Parts: sequence; structure tokens; C-alpha cells
Amino acid sequence: MPIDKKIQGKQNREWGALAEKIAYDWLLTHGYVIRETNWRVKNTIEIDIIAELPETIIFIEVKARKGDAMEALDTVDRKKIQKMVRGANIYLQSLDRLFKYRFDIITVTGIPEEYTLEHFPDAFYPPLGMK
Repeated sequence: MPIDKKIQGKQNREWGALAEKIAYDWLLTHGYVIRETNWRVKNTIEIDIIAELPETIIFIEVKARKGDAMEALDTVDRKKIQKMVRGANIYLQSLDRLFKYRFDIITVTGIPEEYTLEHFPDAFYPPLGMK
């Protein structure tokens, strides 16, 4: 792998981690309680942020992009949705009571020095028949 690709990959990971921190802070200032960050099921499923509002658990995917928010939304594909739904199912079953739940996407677009955050509540619904 050429050095430029390695540097670009590292910069993308750093921007992604910063975007998750930006989203985390935004959620806190908007009344969300953060339950988990980078929650994992083995090495197969990761949910960026699991937050809570009264009686509702929110599973959040954070996408950082240099382009526009729609480009970031497009990267949450069927495979990612399936993994999030499976992870949410596992997480919800581990709780001692029932909650409503939803799946949100937060996009952070731009560069670290100048970015726009967009929050998409109920960005998708679990496909029927999927666990």
C-alpha cells in the first residue's frame, strides 16, 4: 500500500473518531443520556452510540464525510442496517425491562475545523422478519 493511502486511511479514522466525539457532545447538549459508545458484539457488530431518552433507546450510527450529508447517509447500506438491528436486538434483550427503540444516523460533514452536523431520527426501520 502506498504511503499516501496509509496516511489518508489514518486521517479518515481520526476524522471518524472526532465525528463520534462531536456527535456525543451534541447528543448530551440535546438531552440524551449516553449509555454506550462503540458498543460491540464480538468483532462482527459495532454500534457507535447507544443513547436514551425517556422510555426510548436510540441506536446511532455516526458518519463522517468530507462531502455532503446525503453522501454520508448513502453509506449506511443494507448490510450495516442488518448488523445494527442484530446488535440492537442483543442489547435490548440484555435489559431488565422493555423500551421503545429507534435507529438514528448522525452525519458530520466537512473538515474538523469547519463542519456541519445533521441528525436523522428514525433514519430507518428494521426490515420485516429480521432479527
